Amino acid sequence: MKTIKIAVSALLIASLASCKTDKNKEAQVEENQEVQAVDSTAPEKARYADAVVTPKKPTMPENYEIDWEGVEADADKKLDFDGWLEYQTFSGSLGKLELKEVPEEEITDYITQLENETTALESTIPASLLTEEVQEDIKDIREEVADLRRVVEQPGVETSKIDNQVEELVEAYQDLNEELKETMTKKAS
Repeated sequence: MKTIKIAVSALLIASLASCKTDKNKEAQVEENQEVQAVDSTAPEKARYADAVVTPKKPTMPENYEIDWEGVEADADKKLDFDGWLEYQTFSGSLGKLELKEVPEEEITDYITQLENETTALESTIPASLLTEEVQEDIKDIREEVADLRRVVEQPGVETSKIDNQVEELVEAYQDLNEELKETMTKKAS
């Protein structure tokens, strides 16, 4: 039965293909769309079910922080940075959020945690890394966390809006990383 449908459809398509007018070409396109809508049988679906590729969860590098390759950081500043536990805590929390490891029902509490971590981040900047630019980048992170809270608290918010705001937060974090890297490569005066 299916073979007959396909054969008839192929003949129809072939006859319509030889038509030259725009009207006939539109009919051909509509016929092609109808042919594509034919449902395959269950055995065929089962045969192709194994071929379905599921997207992999994004993976982050093991060290979610600054890429130090090719960077000659001031040893004292690097030591201060390595001891900045609040930065490491925030980095880990942001990584979990970006990788969608935070259950949806816990997102509001998680945002509260991020707010507390950004406050700690701001108040514990090592003196050797304390520059106006670093402070400004941390302020931007706080604003992005606040924006994330506003988005999440909207009734019926779409997941894509939350994802976009998380992306904005990650971009602010990356700006901070770049500024920290720059600050640590400057020689102490």
